[in-house]
Amino acid sequence: MRAAALHPPGTLHASAVTVAVCTRDRPDQLERLLQSLMRQTFQPRATLVVDNAPSTHATEQLVRRFPGVRYVREAIPGLDFARNRALRESDSEVVAYVDDDAVVAEDWVESMIDVFAESPAIGVCTGKVDALTMSTEGARLFEASGGFGRGDCRLHLPPGAGARPPGLPKPLAAWAFSVGAGVSLAVRRQFALELGGFDEALDMGAVLPGGGDSDMLWRMLEAGHQVVYEPRVRAWHEHRADRRGAEQQILGHGRATVATLTKFVAVAPWRRKPPAAAFLAWRLAKPVVRLVRRLFGRDPLPASLLARLVVDCWRGLLAYPQALRLAASRRREFSPVDVASQPGPPSRGIPEES
Repeated sequence: MRAAALHPPGTLHASAVTVAVCTRDRPDQLERLLQSLMRQTFQPRATLVVDNAPSTHATEQLVRRFPGVRYVREAIPGLDFARNRALRESDSEVVAYVDDDAVVAEDWVESMIDVFAESPAIGVCTGKVDALTMSTEGARLFEASGGFGRGDCRLHLPPGAGARPPGLPKPLAAWAFSVGAGVSLAVRRQFALELGGFDEALDMGAVLPGGGDSDMLWRMLEAGHQVVYEPRVRAWHEHRADRRGAEQQILGHGRATVATLTKFVAVAPWRRKPPAAAFLAWRLAKPVVRLVRRLFGRDPLPASLLARLVVDCWRGLLAYPQALRLAASRRREFSPVDVASQPGPPSRGIPEES
């Protein structure tokens, strides 16, 4: 499908946006999200629900109750297979992703439009994500670990593209993990397609539970596009309620961060490998530092969880090759009819510098 033409600065409007919700067997949370999307001050061109390898027809039946919401089934299990399906199904200039267990503010679409209208060089907009509730033990633990929040200060990357980011200079690999999350993330579709879409080996469940959002942010920055974190783009995420679920999410995020960084180091241009490798080394050392701090009562997470996080982060060094093999296996298993005609796996690298 041909990408829509880019709008000049200041002229982007709601018809240039498709909202994409990637979901699997969570109709109750999905219904709550769709209700919040129906209350938008600006209605997008389309709202697309991508049902990823569902085990029931509950999601399809739910979507039928919402006029104007389109249902698509993606058979290959994996969040980034679903994200890429949304890119292919859309013909809008911007595809705005939101998790099915989140809700969004009434001006969520409008605020994202405002960001992309600032410049045709902006490739990604992320937004502020707070906890939907703090009433559960799991939510409190996840927020203590950092949650999805990125604060109230706007960030415009790379440095020099907009307001100067606060703090010391960071490599692009570091910014990719500190400028937002896939819970609430919009991409300029043409740029995302030129990069090969989301890396389908990431966000693969137990093997590699995350990384696709940070990887897209990093590749956008490496390709010379701009990324904006805009706190006015507000959403609220329902964290896992039980402590065990929150612990598994924290451990999974640590493993996925390291796995994604190993990819960055492997495929980055030679000039930028050293800073990416340095940041990878820091992320491996960070849970050890936190464990030491905990011994002095200066970290909110329990020592037992931090000790497990040390192990999971080191496990991440081998997780990406495993996930690549699993992604290839799933493509063969679930696309047996005409794999050659399907879009291939997204590029794992970026253009080499001239």
